[in-house]
Amino acid sequence: MFSDFVWPVLFGLYVAATLAQLVVWWGIFRKLEIGNWQSNIAEPFISNAQPPVSVIICARNEADNLRRFLPKILEQEYPGEWEIVVVDDASEDDTLAVLKLFQEKNPRLHAVRVFEKKHLGKKHALAQGIAAAKFDRFLLTDADCEPASPHWLAHMATVLNEKPATEIVLGYGPMREGKGWLNGWSRFETAHTAIQYFSFALAGMPYMGVGRNLAFKRQAYERVGGFAAHADLPSGDDDLLVNAVANARNTAICLHPEAFMFSESKKTWRDWARQKRRHLSAGHRYRPRHQAMLTLLSLSHTLHFFLLVVLLLAGFGTVSVVLLYLVRSCSLLFLYGKILPRLREFHLFSRIPIYDTLLAAYYGAFVPLSLIAPRSARSAWK
Repeated sequence: MFSDFVWPVLFGLYVAATLAQLVVWWGIFRKLEIGNWQSNIAEPFISNAQPPVSVIICARNEADNLRRFLPKILEQEYPGEWEIVVVDDASEDDTLAVLKLFQEKNPRLHAVRVFEKKHLGKKHALAQGIAAAKFDRFLLTDADCEPASPHWLAHMATVLNEKPATEIVLGYGPMREGKGWLNGWSRFETAHTAIQYFSFALAGMPYMGVGRNLAFKRQAYERVGGFAAHADLPSGDDDLLVNAVANARNTAICLHPEAFMFSESKKTWRDWARQKRRHLSAGHRYRPRHQAMLTLLSLSHTLHFFLLVVLLLAGFGTVSVVLLYLVRSCSLLFLYGKILPRLREFHLFSRIPIYDTLLAAYYGAFVPLSLIAPRSARSAWK
């Protein structure tokens, strides 16, 4: 009697979870595959009188990365006035000395120093950089990131300046291709996350962005009081700001390949896990509807795979279970086969079935455990 009730319920949950994913994929994710979002940003040099922009970088113990990547920022070609503000967040290495050397030859570079590390995360340092910036349009990145081209600034600024209503531009920050499963998984997880927030932004429901490639206007930042609403959290300097400010009218995306901002993946699983725990710690401050939306996505993903195994082992509705699995898998491969090339990540395609399965474990185990971890385990920035 009990089993006669349980198995139909589990099968119903399996169907519901699978259909929920298909609806989101075909209704939301496909906007990234069929949209014309790139047609209006193919040429960044619209005029010789673009509004001024402040590029802001926070650096804590980043002397080596500044030597390596800051020249790439300084080499940006932008048909308007611009500056670079680098905030030395109480570094204990040669960061300040490196900045002084660059300043001697680059008058557009300005250094701001935070003398004592009193605040977790980088919100305080970033707020200092924004306060010191001369201009009202900001473009954020990190000290360990490398722009794909000398036109990164021009592309991002062009989208920010294109429409008066636009206050935020979400850019893409992929991981550099390397060796090993950690690199492959990091690149996939980064691409998957980007597909989600870009697609929802195109659907008029923006909810996050990444600080290594994010542009916004001062008026939007000041309207929500900067980082004051979540100053107690070490993370969220990027996604919580976007979550508070972004809406269907004021948010745009920039996915031109020349506007990508690359970074290196973590070298060990331990470092990767620590970074992800820090990122996830801000999620509970998202707007309730965004929390519900992301919970639905992750829960449906996990339930699909968990119930797939349970129902197959029980031999209940095997044909229907397998058929739904195949429909979902074919949909996933079709959509990712179209979207990944736009992100210049098609080389991940052959491992999609593996990464998709691992994603269920990530959502079902790692994310919940990270959210209940002690705050000290997910606080550090550098």
